[in-house]
Amino acid sequence: MNPERVIDTICKDIRRHVDTAVVGLSGGADSFLVMLLSSEALGRENVYAYSLPYADTDMKTFNNLSRMYAEHVGVHHRTVSIKAVADALTTTIGGIFDPAGPGVLSTLNAGNARSRARMCVLYGAAHHLNETLKNRVRVMGTGNLSEDFIGYDTKGGDALADIFPIGQLFKSEVYALLEYYRDRGKITEAMINRVPSAGLWEDQTDEDELGYSYNDMEPAIRYILEKKFQVDVEKLDTVQRFVWDRHQAHKHKHEAPRVTRLRDEKGNLE
Repeated sequence: MNPERVIDTICKDIRRHVDTAVVGLSGGADSFLVMLLSSEALGRENVYAYSLPYADTDMKTFNNLSRMYAEHVGVHHRTVSIKAVADALTTTIGGIFDPAGPGVLSTLNAGNARSRARMCVLYGAAHHLNETLKNRVRVMGTGNLSEDFIGYDTKGGDALADIFPIGQLFKSEVYALLEYYRDRGKITEAMINRVPSAGLWEDQTDEDELGYSYNDMEPAIRYILEKKFQVDVEKLDTVQRFVWDRHQAHKHKHEAPRVTRLRDEKGNLE
């Protein structure tokens, strides 16, 4: 990978579609890189970053990191608790199935409600900024290729955004770009969080939940892409089969919603 060329391509694409960037910071490598790229493309004064903790654990770990990142880069930054919004969602959804409340929901379902609550806040902030600034305010997606390919994100949550600047970068390439910024003195090694976590519940890590690291899965994803999905599923090894099955089950998260076709090319009902 040529870091300079990749960064230049990403920054040009951001400038082509965005005037003001809204970034949700998790304390992880992906959102930090997106904030750096947005700042480089648009200027730090045109980047609004939000730390969106749910609980004290978030505040003491992930959001301490994200606040430090934002202050280092010099973008606009606010910390906003999503606890009230997320709890209201889980109580309402749980109440559909059990009047006792949210306890009926699985840990994953409740965690996804937190992701969706964060995205509601980000889009609400973007709407307000658009009304104030009168320019193209866009919510920046922070997903990468390694996560997106296996659908390791939340539909209506972090799978939703206006532009995904690093959506075609493997996790290893995300770290490579952060290391490029580190080697040029723009960030420090301590700022690169090398333990991926969606932060949906306490002590959650991507590897523990998935059973494989992104380094484990990257060769499998590359193999499937190189084969253009023309693979003999029965001959895939264990990791390749895991990646294949995850992709097939979750690819709907990254497809445009289907609209039932009723009209011909001239707009007439068929």
